[in-house]
Amino acid sequence: MKKQLLLASICLLLAISLKAQIPQSIKYQGIARNSAGLALNSQVISVRIAIRDNSAAGPIVYQETHNTTTSPYGLYNLNLGTGTPLTGTFSAINWGVNTKFIEQEVDFGAGFVNMGASQFLSVPYALYAANGPVGPAGPIGPTGLTGPTGNTGPAGPTGNTGPTGPTGNTGPTGPAGTTGQDVYEVYGTAQLVVSTSTSLYTLIPGLAQTITVPANCKVIVSTDGGIQSTGATNTTFSVLDIGIFVDGTVSASGGQRRIAIANTTALAQLIQNWSMERAYTLTAGSHTFEVKAVSGAAGSANANVSSSSAPQLQGTLRVTIIKL
Repeated sequence: MKKQLLLASICLLLAISLKAQIPQSIKYQGIARNSAGLALNSQVISVRIAIRDNSAAGPIVYQETHNTTTSPYGLYNLNLGTGTPLTGTFSAINWGVNTKFIEQEVDFGAGFVNMGASQFLSVPYALYAANGPVGPAGPIGPTGLTGPTGNTGPAGPTGNTGPTGPTGNTGPTGPAGTTGQDVYEVYGTAQLVVSTSTSLYTLIPGLAQTITVPANCKVIVSTDGGIQSTGATNTTFSVLDIGIFVDGTVSASGGQRRIAIANTTALAQLIQNWSMERAYTLTAGSHTFEVKAVSGAAGSANANVSSSSAPQLQGTLRVTIIKL
């Protein structure tokens, strides 16, 4: 299946202090997903970045490549300006002339795919400020009026004289935080045996958590794990459904999967995996997230769902809170 990439630019930061300390690089972070919307976890990808002048289709003033590995959540981080240069020199980019656009291309193994271009905003132009001309000194303003003398306060006790410390540089003001944004993950704590008598959705042990969701957030719920059919012959099979529940209700759209396992003459007690993800818009407050299983067909052999000790079967439930 052809892979696609969903790039979500989370941070583009340029740290600036004295001229001699300005780093010739820009931090860039994105999320890699396939066409089904699932994060490409812990995968090696190649990224080609180009800086274009004046428009998204303008001439390339700098281009480089990076080889990187995505995190367990599909995130990847780049330091623009530190990759393998293909065109131009990063330090020679004239940020003070024309607008600049960043273009991303990604190679999943079958050649680079163009993911589009977007305009740089104001932050990277601090690189230009490091080399900009010094303006003329302004005139000295008039002396202000002398303020009234306040009342003399009571004399306090004389303290010990401490050593004089060095005067530090004033640091830049940091960006506003994202209160409530986080990733919550739990794992299977025991095995659930699903038989034909399991006619109602039953909680998979350990795959439940209650989270306080802040206002103006997008909630992404994902789950995966393994199922083993206990059938010992080639005529046995196991069929069951896995569902994501939010506040006791199963998700009708994109929140259920049917797993069918058919044993063969050569192999029995086969293992199949489930994996799904769904986004929710929820009201602020406490919400409960669960993963449950139910028998899916008459005549099915018993199926062992998740585990507390077998890594091939142990299920996971991950809830990601993204502040809008």
